[in-house]
Amino acid sequence: MKPTNDAAPGRDEAALPKFFYRLSPQAQRCYLKSDAIATFELKPSAPALALIEALLEALRSGALATINQAARALTDELCRLLGVAAVSVEVRGVRPHNQRGELHGIFYPRARPPRIILWMRTARRHDIVKPKTFVRTLLHELGHYLDYALLKLGDSYHSSGFFKRESFLVRVLYPSLAERPPAEPGR
Repeated sequence: MKPTNDAAPGRDEAALPKFFYRLSPQAQRCYLKSDAIATFELKPSAPALALIEALLEALRSGALATINQAARALTDELCRLLGVAAVSVEVRGVRPHNQRGELHGIFYPRARPPRIILWMRTARRHDIVKPKTFVRTLLHELGHYLDYALLKLGDSYHSSGFFKRESFLVRVLYPSLAERPPAEPGR
């Protein structure tokens, strides 16, 4: 199946993933629309930046209930800033895994309310996930929710645009990390 006529003008068709050509015309349009959007209209509030810091502190504590509360508070604030209904967030302990790897997070778009589940510990060693990895996973799953709730895409694909939006969220919410001095040796 060839791409529909809705492909972005001048787009290098070779850059599209192989599965794109197996999608229905409607799904191809959704994928291409997702691919064309690189950012959100988001200026993080002072509370959002403080909530990122609170989440990082919660991760350092290793307390599941505290991490759950911090993750929910952050996503609630981001949803408020973006003008969409809050999404349910649940943080669990050890990541599930199989031969293919570990599951970091998952988004259930058809749950009511839509639901994000994340895991805070690695599968094999049960270590607490690195803070930036945890936050990126949370923002990745939130990105799937925003594809439905904010962008009204009808589906959420791992398009190039999706990953640009994910990176955008990380960049705008992590400025304080870029400004931190490096940790002192031995700390």
